[in-house]
Amino acid sequence: MKIRLSILIPLILFLIMAHGVRAATPLYENSIVSTDFDFILDSDPNALLSVRFVGLSQQEMPDCRNDELFSKAYIFQTTYQDHTRVQIWAHQDFGNQETAENYVKKLADAIGQQPHFNRVILNHVVLHKGDETAFAEEEGRFFIIYSENMDTRIRNHDLQETVFHECAHVAFESAHAEAPAWRKAQQADAGFITAYAAQHPLKEDLPESALFAYVLLNYPGRLDNDVEKSVQLQMPNRLTYFSALPGFRKHQSQ
Repeated sequence: MKIRLSILIPLILFLIMAHGVRAATPLYENSIVSTDFDFILDSDPNALLSVRFVGLSQQEMPDCRNDELFSKAYIFQTTYQDHTRVQIWAHQDFGNQETAENYVKKLADAIGQQPHFNRVILNHVVLHKGDETAFAEEEGRFFIIYSENMDTRIRNHDLQETVFHECAHVAFESAHAEAPAWRKAQQADAGFITAYAAQHPLKEDLPESALFAYVLLNYPGRLDNDVEKSVQLQMPNRLTYFSALPGFRKHQSQ
């Protein structure tokens, strides 16, 4: 009996995908909004040294709400104890330097609480007035964040974690998302840590997993014991992968 290629090819693809189905379902919907974990505490060390206004100039300001790319922005230079520098570009819609600087300082604080590996590769941050979800442009080494969403994240103790997630896109995605060792770790683990990571394994698994790994490896006991055990069972190979990255663990050299 002849089998038509139109039937055979999808069947083969289904079998390949079925072979890779994970036994364990994701532990959480996503790492930040759907959890009550305070991964990074306000009392954690902050490397921020200064925030300095540079001036108003035309910049490339991507915005998910429209296709307008260039606009004037209030430019601020932030500097940190580890000799890193990150510019924050606040859109002219803030209306004046003082209003823009209010949000810039909050954002600079959150960047100051990031580990060195998250901050060192970050070039700048685009800050818009509005209420949209942050997103990263890893190839340009920056991310985009919105003021009203920042307010919500601050109220929920999620701003540092949001900045971690977006910085992790910049720090890891290009170099690791398709690396054979990372893909091997993904396949060897029981499952994804979040449904968001499972839905976007190439783009979101790294930052979603990195936040849990960073806290488990550097602040053991910060999360509840049962949470830590669940994470360790769900992604032991990812934890090993992150542990081997230079500077990911606090005792490692940067």
